[in-house]
Amino acid sequence: MNDSAGLLDVIVADALEQAEDLLELDGPRAEAWASDLAALADEAGPGGLAQLVERLRDAGTPAASAALWALDAVTDGVDPIDGVLPPPWADSLATSRSTGSSMLTARRGESIVLHFIDAVDVGHVVIVDLLPAEIGAAAETIGEVHVGPPDILDGIDEEDADITVSSLPAPDAAARIVRALAATETPLGSLVANGRLLLSRLREWVDDPGEAPRFAAAPVPDLPPRDRDDDAYASDILHRALGAPSAIDDQAVADAASSLREAAAADEPIAQWLAASTGPVDLDEPDLDVVLAALAATVAPATLEPLDADARTAVVDLEWADWLGAVIGAVRGGPGTPVDGEALVDLVNRCPEVTSTIPKHDRARVAWAFAVCTEIHSRLGLIEDGRLTDLGAALWPRALGAAWATSE
Repeated sequence: MNDSAGLLDVIVADALEQAEDLLELDGPRAEAWASDLAALADEAGPGGLAQLVERLRDAGTPAASAALWALDAVTDGVDPIDGVLPPPWADSLATSRSTGSSMLTARRGESIVLHFIDAVDVGHVVIVDLLPAEIGAAAETIGEVHVGPPDILDGIDEEDADITVSSLPAPDAAARIVRALAATETPLGSLVANGRLLLSRLREWVDDPGEAPRFAAAPVPDLPPRDRDDDAYASDILHRALGAPSAIDDQAVADAASSLREAAAADEPIAQWLAASTGPVDLDEPDLDVVLAALAATVAPATLEPLDADARTAVVDLEWADWLGAVIGAVRGGPGTPVDGEALVDLVNRCPEVTSTIPKHDRARVAWAFAVCTEIHSRLGLIEDGRLTDLGAALWPRALGAAWATSE
């Protein structure tokens, strides 16, 4: 048995088991399930989807027939099994129509929300995260794609959510998604899983929204070579500009270290920065050493392997001069200084010690990169509500010093 056949066996077995519960769902959730199933079949190799359909037909059960009905809604050309009653939601498949769209703007970028309702008044939303164009490129790309009930958006208008909601005509939203989809070369898993459902929804406005995205492992880029002279120069400028860092609140550092240790134990996303730091870091080291190791990795990681795709891109995009200008400006401003991605770009461009500036056409990408790299800073208490805290003012210069000392 070859690997593709073995993988298909697993996919079919799981599909038949899950399809028993599929009968209890509604149309949109059945379509989302089928979109994911079709993407898995693609991974089994050429003809994987056709073989999956054949195996489901051979099973002949009501659950297998329900799976075929759902697959037909997102792939077309899949016939149900003769003599088997259709699932209870069969008449609502492929009936979803738009009820509007909106744009969400947060620290890490923008997301388009497409709102739908089907023939039996079941609503759902498709949320498409947009990534700014890579520096030097013209087109933005698609990040994560989520499908869920309308209440998934509950709470986005609350003040502490820090999300701005604005209107966006649905045809314009669809056109923007299609352009971003065409520019996305290495789609993330959620885009692959929800890709067929997304395409089926876009066809309300676009005749040919493109091909269903397929999984392609993003290559791990090489780290840019470190220049010891640049590191030494940046460290010197930092010290001249800010002098000795401010005093540290030991309890705040202990809390931050505790958060990192808990994240590492649970394999949470922020732990990737510990794994990417010089070391590996011994979690039994003093609290300050653990925290600075993770923070320094957001500036100058020792390896990109443990980082997710967004983090890899962000740390490579940001140069030492970007961090130097941002931290000098923020610490000079003191606790309470705005330090979201856009604000950090402004600080870089206004910093007298940094002679280069971030041009307008690169602004969105650099702001996004700062937002990605400083997400852990927010989790650890260096940033609160988009503003620098006392802990941030104390640790940011130390983190830069630790990052630039790793090449010595």
